[in-house]
Amino acid sequence: MLVKELDLLGGISPNVLKEIADICLEEKYPEGTVLFEKGDEADYLYVLKRGVLNLQIKNGGKLNFNLSERGDIFGWSSLTESGRYTASGICATEVEVLKIERDKLEKIFKNHPEVGYIVLKRLTGVIAKRLLTAYQQLLSSRGSDATTTSPSYG
Repeated sequence: MLVKELDLLGGISPNVLKEIADICLEEKYPEGTVLFEKGDEADYLYVLKRGVLNLQIKNGGKLNFNLSERGDIFGWSSLTESGRYTASGICATEVEVLKIERDKLEKIFKNHPEVGYIVLKRLTGVIAKRLLTAYQQLLSSRGSDATTTSPSYG
């Protein structure tokens, strides 16, 4: 997978794309590997190349988000101020990823703030989609009557 294929980085200059590509690591993990646990320091942003990754949130109950599309982004907590993963990332199958170190990516964003802005703006779309999925899972777990009520998306 080339960095320039990512929707997250669409429209960014070739020079900056090369800087980002230069800091990407391609890695492969076997099924069952835990890439990170909820609460761990979020050192990496990941891009799924192949396989299925399960993002799991446990807090009295359990929410699962299965990522299987080439180009799915996860570990976005690495770009937030808290810097802690908000879910656990578990390989449901053998998984291939691009792994991007937070500190190196932040340095590129500091040198090219317009790129950082574009990426973070697009990342909000990823977060919004996951939040909507979580709302839908929550409502469906409450029964069919609850799904007819729209939640407040704040």
